[in-house]
Amino acid sequence: MTTRLKQSETRNIKRSEINLNPFNPKRHTEEAVKLQKKNLQKVGFLGGIVWNEQTGNLIDGHRRVKAMDLLYKYDGTPDTDYTLKVEVVSLDEKAEKEQLTYMAVGNTKADIDLIARYAPDIDLSDVGLGADDLAAIGSLIGTADLDIPDIGAELFGFGGEQEEQEDEYPEPQKSQEEKTQHVKEMKRQVEEKAEQQAMDEAAYCTLSFSNYDNYLAFVELVGAREGDRFIKGERVLEMID
Repeated sequence: MTTRLKQSETRNIKRSEINLNPFNPKRHTEEAVKLQKKNLQKVGFLGGIVWNEQTGNLIDGHRRVKAMDLLYKYDGTPDTDYTLKVEVVSLDEKAEKEQLTYMAVGNTKADIDLIARYAPDIDLSDVGLGADDLAAIGSLIGTADLDIPDIGAELFGFGGEQEEQEDEYPEPQKSQEEKTQHVKEMKRQVEEKAEQQAMDEAAYCTLSFSNYDNYLAFVELVGAREGDRFIKGERVLEMID
């Protein structure tokens, strides 16, 4: 008897129903999003966007959504809202983060610092992370906070039998309080980095002009080219200064 897999539901929803996941470990550059936009213009939208109806968050497809935002000139208002096809799943927050991580690790270099921020909330042994990534996460948040059965002793030196080795100059052992403070400090640094990255991604606005001549005048004023749809705001700030 063939096992029947649970499958997602394909549904058309409004862009305004979708949240870009704040824990997405993938980091898409502006160039990568523009390249995705060109690919969409060439072959169209091929699907594959995974959306969690419980939270409204994306699990996969952030770059494609960002590229479609450019194509449709979406700015969060009803006038620019558009419809897109998604694969709908219904997952709790823990499962969402696990699948978010699994899909990120399998396709691109993940943001290990950000994964470390929520690593204690998920089972790291089943999301596709390699030994180097696990070791890096362990060094960031402390091995005691990780839930990695069987491979913990091999990667981080806890659990199982340990060989005793004499060290002529042994390092001083940290107290439990010092270890706890170290973990808290690392988590604080990771959270600050994640917040700054989120702010950087949101650092944009849309300008509109009543006619094309005014648009051309602005482009010429800031030294851009006709046809440009993205102009660094720093150019305008330099002129104001």
